[in-house]
Amino acid sequence: MPRWCFLLVVLLLTSAARTDSPRFFPDDPVWKDPDDLDTPKKPEELELSDMYDRFSNIFHDFGDPEMREAQNVNTLDEVPGSSWFVNRHGTRRMSIDELVRGPDTGTGPDPTTTWTVFKSKSQGITPGLEILDGKGDRYIIKFDPIQAPKIASVSEIIGTKLFYALGFNTPENYVVNVHPDRFTIRPGTLVKDRFGDTVPLTPRRLKRLLRRVPRRPDGTMRAVASKYLNGVPLGPFRYYETRTDDPNDVIAHENRRELRGLRLFAAWLNHDDTRSQNTQDSWTEENGKHFVRHYLLDFGSLFGSGSVDLQLPHLSFHYWLDLTEVKANAASFGTHTSEYHHAKWPDLEKYEAVGRFESKLFDPEKWKNDYRNPAFVRMTARDAFWAAKILMRFTRAELAAIVKTGRIEDPDQEAYFLETLVERQRKCGQAYLNRINPIDELRVVDAALEFQNLSERYGVGAAGAVYEMTWSRFGNRDQSTLPLKGPYTDTEARALLPVPVPTLRGPDDLLVLDVRTLHDKHPEWRKRVRIYLRREGDSVGVVGIERES
Repeated sequence: MPRWCFLLVVLLLTSAARTDSPRFFPDDPVWKDPDDLDTPKKPEELELSDMYDRFSNIFHDFGDPEMREAQNVNTLDEVPGSSWFVNRHGTRRMSIDELVRGPDTGTGPDPTTTWTVFKSKSQGITPGLEILDGKGDRYIIKFDPIQAPKIASVSEIIGTKLFYALGFNTPENYVVNVHPDRFTIRPGTLVKDRFGDTVPLTPRRLKRLLRRVPRRPDGTMRAVASKYLNGVPLGPFRYYETRTDDPNDVIAHENRRELRGLRLFAAWLNHDDTRSQNTQDSWTEENGKHFVRHYLLDFGSLFGSGSVDLQLPHLSFHYWLDLTEVKANAASFGTHTSEYHHAKWPDLEKYEAVGRFESKLFDPEKWKNDYRNPAFVRMTARDAFWAAKILMRFTRAELAAIVKTGRIEDPDQEAYFLETLVERQRKCGQAYLNRINPIDELRVVDAALEFQNLSERYGVGAAGAVYEMTWSRFGNRDQSTLPLKGPYTDTEARALLPVPVPTLRGPDDLLVLDVRTLHDKHPEWRKRVRIYLRREGDSVGVVGIERES
């Protein structure tokens, strides 16, 4: 075959491929992930050993060996709603009432009625009960440790409200004050005694269990009542790979942005206990369809709480078993001093509801959870920017209202808690809004594209940015680019459209704006943001964003 014929065939094939693969489709940007397709066959329950999960992740990197960008984002670089995540406060500002209510649909179990115990946990420092209230609803009752009253329940309630507002699925958790006399025992309920033998739970044994629970002056016990999740429990999910028996689970968990971005949310709230055992998959029926919904559970080990005691001082500064620390100690013959030794903790007797929670040494880039998480270690600058702009949406007043729900009942402790939370929030924004070009919140107004510099808005970057902008025309089918205007600079975060809207010939004739933000103190802002605009009637709308990372 002559060379010119061969080149012609290649050109034709390339053109055909481009025609079949437009850059944007008519339904872009997609805001709902169709991962709730009917799954009539119940997936198997997953049993996961906590110790195996812990040690296997310490010594092995599970998941995708290719460190790629998140795979479940839409054309605007956002996470569509799914069975994993619903962007609540990050896209539509929740009211104070909504933030305070969180996932709760009721008021919790009525402490004036009898609670029937049908399951009990006797092992460990604090007892746990599972009960039926007067309406027949099931709850898990979690008590505070006797040596640190309130700390676990404060953590559980405030953490639940915040993670729900951030966008995750959480259980309904309520603070309750219940008298021991309200409990009755369902016949046949068993419990393991101190020797590990299974024995009937009797009133005497229950009374002995409850001796380990702190009492209020009126004789009641403060506890968290966690309502059973809807659906059939399937056990925890892993932070890598997928469930092979769930046809809706098609994206490797370590490549889901909401699980990668969870690292920054966890750092902000000091949730070092973000591990598989504190998650739950539930086979749910909704609108006549069955599908798996994914939950985060157990927020008793956030902030300064260690769930059954104060948070251990080294956690969040390094892993539970940190091989880097082990090597440093070995190389220095035991003279290496970890950073946590320099932490200025609050007075732990006076601030017993706060515990080891501080902001002075907190560094969101260095923060670590209990042990290595495959999704966390794959968080990219784009993932972190997405998470940072969500957590920065919370105002001081909104955070204060959420902190109130923990019922700390001490103005000094409540004020310290709020100040620490706000300062950690600022540090998270400063660290990750400035890693890439921080422009966002795009909208077309009066034939101009307007945007916001989020770093300037939240006061975590220097003012005085200049924007270098270039307009082009973009062919959606053939991916061609035709320069129209620029590059030019402007101090205003606004760019006039380069051509009249009527000259755009349908949905495949797009406008493209390339923006670089120029500032001597922030060289990372120079990374390009490419914005695609498509005609929508008599105006244009933003259909795509590409962030250089």
